[in-house]
Amino acid sequence: MGTVIVQRSDGITYDLNKLGMRVIQFEPPSANYQHTSEAIGTYGVVDTGTTVGALQIPFKLDVFAEDRYDVILQRRAFFEVFSSMDPFYIYDCRQLALRWKVKAEQQPFGFYDNFYMGGDISFNLICNDGYAETAATSLNAFDGSNTGWGFGMGLPDNVALPYSWHNQATFKVLNPSSIPLLAEERPVHITFKGKASKLTIENTTTSQTFVYNAAIDDTFELFGAWPLLNNTPDFANGNHAMIDLAKGWNTFKLSGYQGDCDVSIDTRFYYNG
Repeated sequence: MGTVIVQRSDGITYDLNKLGMRVIQFEPPSANYQHTSEAIGTYGVVDTGTTVGALQIPFKLDVFAEDRYDVILQRRAFFEVFSSMDPFYIYDCRQLALRWKVKAEQQPFGFYDNFYMGGDISFNLICNDGYAETAATSLNAFDGSNTGWGFGMGLPDNVALPYSWHNQATFKVLNPSSIPLLAEERPVHITFKGKASKLTIENTTTSQTFVYNAAIDDTFELFGAWPLLNNTPDFANGNHAMIDLAKGWNTFKLSGYQGDCDVSIDTRFYYNG
């Protein structure tokens, strides 16, 4: 297969091919469905629900060194790339629009005199989020200039996909993810700029309505359960409602504002496989 890109949380990026590390296997499976059931009576069980657990991704590669001394340097470089005290992102070069947030399990690395010929290393990458996510967010441009979007992502052809609006009381938001974006798990970032009294944000698709009962004269944000006024948390003046995004199209209504205003929704999207 082609190369794999590793991106650390500090922005340092590694192209494994350029480091003499040839990927043999990077094959993320489907979501890790975990089913529960309960015995009722004598015959069979009743399905009581399904959740998604951490995703275990098998990973296998060859590491090449020039001689038995260079293998020591390659070993250190390899362990540095896959250091897992903190999570990192991994990209498949065939679809750079998606990435997996992972940590690596312990990696074997033998000292063999013939290692310069290449040696197989196999271990697992663990994605606690359970799904791949988009490299871009909804506020990045949906055009050919941005590698954060690509094929197979459920994006309609020849349809404008704005995620920011000016002076619009009603607008539609597409969630092309494989899953709904629940505010308690994957909160979207809603930003309002302008003046308002009792600002109301309603997602009619999910029947959720958030109301902010104080005056707004600059910037208001809603991030999951947390309202912020001018970057200061203000939980007391909200009605404690949260806004989810259902799969597919969501219709929003905005009210309580005066004059010009801007609203935007910033989020990543999540995919199974």
